Amino acid sequence: MSRSLTLAAIGAGILVIASIIVSAWPGGSGLGPPGGPSPDATTAAAFTGVYRIGALGDADPGGGRDTVLARSVTRALADHGGEGATGSVAAPPLGVADLTAYKESAEPGNRRLVARWLAVEPGLTGVVGGDHTLRLPASGLTSFRLPVVRACRHDGAGSRPEPRYADTGELRSSASTGDMGVVMARHLAATPGVRKVYVHGDTAADPTRALVARLRTAGVEVRADGTGTLADGIGRFRPDAVFLEGGARHLAKWLEEVEDSGFDGVKAMWDPTAPSCTGRNAAADPDFSVPDGWLTVRGHYDIRLDPDAARRAAVRRTLGADLAVRPYAVETYDAARALLSAWDTVSAEDRSSDEPDMARAALAEALPTVPVRGALGGRWKRLSGAEAHPVVWLDRRVDGKWRQEAEKRR
Repeated sequence: MSRSLTLAAIGAGILVIASIIVSAWPGGSGLGPPGGPSPDATTAAAFTGVYRIGALGDADPGGGRDTVLARSVTRALADHGGEGATGSVAAPPLGVADLTAYKESAEPGNRRLVARWLAVEPGLTGVVGGDHTLRLPASGLTSFRLPVVRACRHDGAGSRPEPRYADTGELRSSASTGDMGVVMARHLAATPGVRKVYVHGDTAADPTRALVARLRTAGVEVRADGTGTLADGIGRFRPDAVFLEGGARHLAKWLEEVEDSGFDGVKAMWDPTAPSCTGRNAAADPDFSVPDGWLTVRGHYDIRLDPDAARRAAVRRTLGADLAVRPYAVETYDAARALLSAWDTVSAEDRSSDEPDMARAALAEALPTVPVRGALGGRWKRLSGAEAHPVVWLDRRVDGKWRQEAEKRR
């Protein structure tokens, strides 16, 4: 009996020791090995040493997935050093992960969404985003920051301050609708003879609110009117310039009313058919047309409108003839090049670690101040400059086609 009790005690001790060892082993329920992922990390799959830049495309209203953004990011990686290379540091390899199919999430803040990305691609270091409607967590998750560069415009900039990169881990590299409204206002205020502007249509929209606020700051008298007939409003207010904003169906009628009124001042409008990202604009009306003489603003580079022949040729060589003419393809390419340039500054020690959170954190810290070497050539000295002073283009309708008239900064 004494011998049996002794053996039982020894067996129990062995089980206790074994349970402690299993708990401390990778994948166990204990603390894990030194240098392993933190307990609250979301890396669900084993890290294989392959880092990836995520490409988050916009939803295509016609069905399927937008491929322009992923193609632009892939092209940027190829020009930077190629799939499987990392620019100035040879290892570990770097590739592109198309996240467009993995962006559906019903959870507030999309925390589960980011966890899903890392479950699929544990080596995900940063994201080039094209879907401007997707809201990511304010600071990633508790164990890391996932830096994001969005190459498409943000709506909402005119109604509230833009969030800081330090709080969100997200930079935008092109103009928002509010930015475009500000640039249009500056242009109208600087036009000789323009002291009164009549604004008609959706006066609550971000570009309109930004335009009205900036005009009034510049000392221009503004009458904003969302109802009534244009002819009556123009007749009573006697403006020097008119600005229209509305859907394509309403705007077509309003353009005709202004033309029929005999108004011969400066005429400007917000183009409702313009794309907001690389995907097609669901609200675009192929039959919508604008009379000659009208001005509009544009937030993306258009190779077909650029009067600089040398730059047109450089963009075409960089992106290829097909990709070069797609909206926001150049902005996406340059944003990806900025992300890759920041990646070059991440130390070999942080990259070779078995904890991808370290590489993500180092990339997030370097991203705002990295210089941009992109298709548009020296436009940004550092990426945070693209966020603070994005480029906006002004176009005028001439002979039934848009013609680029000016290139401005916010």
